[in-house]
Amino acid sequence: MRRHRLLNLLATATAMIAGIVMLAGLLGDAESSARTLSALVLRLVTVTIAIAVLIGVLNLLGVHLGRFTHAERGWPYSAVTLVVALGVIVLRILDRAEIWSGDLEGEQLSPRVFEAVQVSIESALAALVVFFLVFAAYRLMRRGVTVWNVLFTVAVVIALLGWLPLQELDVLGDLREWLVRVPVSAGARGILLGVALGTVTVGVRVLLGQERSLRD
Repeated sequence: MRRHRLLNLLATATAMIAGIVMLAGLLGDAESSARTLSALVLRLVTVTIAIAVLIGVLNLLGVHLGRFTHAERGWPYSAVTLVVALGVIVLRILDRAEIWSGDLEGEQLSPRVFEAVQVSIESALAALVVFFLVFAAYRLMRRGVTVWNVLFTVAVVIALLGWLPLQELDVLGDLREWLVRVPVSAGARGILLGVALGTVTVGVRVLLGQERSLRD
């Protein structure tokens, strides 16, 4: 119990000192010692995060390799994960070696492959959002006709039909643009303000040593 309290005290003191150093660096001049010290702390944190990510990736590959070698449940997905990870690593090594010639000379293929896969996945997910919205509106109206359910359904209909390139639906297109520009923008700003206030609150609690994650 005493050792646990000592570790909590050490973690709290470390977080408080790091927070104060970073805050002093942000408030200090560009050439001040506080700014230099805060930059050093930031570099240490960056290196620590990079090492943690590397350990996480190695652990992930080890888990999937174990599932594949022991033919556990879901081993085909583990095989796909291992093949893709190996392909990405090999492709990145080839990019760093600059072995491409011809039209690909001087090019980096790994960002291209990543972008192609990422864009395809994002497009597929974006297409599914349409069906999720329609199904959600259906479920809401089936549960009961209320003001908020009707408002959600009308907003979904305006948003979906407003995208259609038809002259007969120009009015819905204008309504969709108004929805995006006014209510949606206001809601997004409110969420960002809430996130900012929450971040400030957590930062103050860390500086004061009152954050529960540091005391438990």
